[in-house]
Amino acid sequence: MILYLDRAEVPDLEEISPEVIRYCVRKAEQANARYQRLDRYYRGEHDIFRRAAGAEEIRASANYAKYVVDIALGYYLGEGVKYDANRRPSAGAWGREIDLAPLLGCYERQHIGRVDLELGKGMGVMGDCLELCYASGGEDPEPRSACIDPRNGILVCDTTVEHNKLFALLWDRRETVTGEPYYFATRYTGRTARDYRSGDLVTAAFSPVGPAREHYFGAVPVIAYENNAERQGDFEQILSLIDAYDELLSSRLTDKRKFVDALLVFFGMTLAPGEEEKLGRERFLDGAPLDARAEYIQKTFDETGVQVLADALVREMHKMTMTVDMSDEKFSGNASGQALKLKLLTMDLLVKRKMRQMERGLRERLALYNHWLHVKGVMDRVGVEDVDVVFTVNLPINEAERVELVTRLRGMVDDQTLLGQLWFIRDPAEAARNLARQREEETGTAGDACSNHNGDTDRAATDGPARKEELR
Repeated sequence: MILYLDRAEVPDLEEISPEVIRYCVRKAEQANARYQRLDRYYRGEHDIFRRAAGAEEIRASANYAKYVVDIALGYYLGEGVKYDANRRPSAGAWGREIDLAPLLGCYERQHIGRVDLELGKGMGVMGDCLELCYASGGEDPEPRSACIDPRNGILVCDTTVEHNKLFALLWDRRETVTGEPYYFATRYTGRTARDYRSGDLVTAAFSPVGPAREHYFGAVPVIAYENNAERQGDFEQILSLIDAYDELLSSRLTDKRKFVDALLVFFGMTLAPGEEEKLGRERFLDGAPLDARAEYIQKTFDETGVQVLADALVREMHKMTMTVDMSDEKFSGNASGQALKLKLLTMDLLVKRKMRQMERGLRERLALYNHWLHVKGVMDRVGVEDVDVVFTVNLPINEAERVELVTRLRGMVDDQTLLGQLWFIRDPAEAARNLARQREEETGTAGDACSNHNGDTDRAATDGPARKEELR
């Protein structure tokens, strides 16, 4: 979660009072009820299952919460995020090239795309999520990232309009091997990290455990990712519609069961003792009077009207969440490509907003990694404005059309930008360098061949008369 605190409450960030830590953890526990409910709905544990049900009642749900989050997540993070370095201004015509290889190597070795998916999922489910940057262990440490559940992470910012970071807390409730519960928290500032421990939040105070440790990231190494300005999850505004659909679906199934268990009524006759069991077993009854008849008493309900109501609820859920219903038969049909783009307009608006929100955090991560690697001496300083964060919308494409477009734009757009449009290029900058190197090698080979050809011609012209004398 994100918490705002007056800067005067923490005059020394490296010596935070136990009361401040206890206050932050208490606020986090109060906010966890909302997070718990959203996480429960995403996992399919809806409120309808928490109510007592009768013997003949059926409880069922359709997990539209998971559908809404997953379809948006796959739409803008199904393809990995790319990082395209710009050229710095210099005396040369093209400027000096920025080397992102050390940073991208750290990303690649830890499979940063998996962390991005976890962050995107946290944003979609709970409305906000945190990322912790830390140094790996071993003889040759390097920066790493981990997704932190907002129920166990607190980013504390000041109350100014810029909301500058003050410190961050990662906390959880633990217990000893003897079953004694306690709170454990790690405080991160712009320079150090330190552990704290407390028995409870009422009588015990958080006392430091061990000395402070420098982390060398140059800023608070915890990044907040907000789903929107309100920090609401993707399905948070349709929880009532999800409950209504679950209730309708459950009632519909319960009615079907009652329809099967209809009452059999006999007119003009009565069953002798023991014939009830025989009728249920053999499905046959003999000796009934000629004027007797048997009928089922069934509950009647309007199936068409129920389906209309169910379809209306589904349409409202997709409309309010700005997602498309991929199972709708009218979604594609024989529509043209432009018509499909119009149908996906709301989805594009949704994911573009998510991209802008996530790009801010990814740039902050890049700055933290760059500072750590610069302190280590393996990378130059790089400004966040020198790197473009590129998202690729995960949609089926016309590959031949895309290649033709890139070919036509050659000469009008630089190679790196063009290569970034190709779906199979993961690092456009590296591909552009490889292409330039290949061209240089081909030019050099062609030049050597031309030189050899010209040399043979000159020798033939010079040695021609002498050769003729030998033949005589």
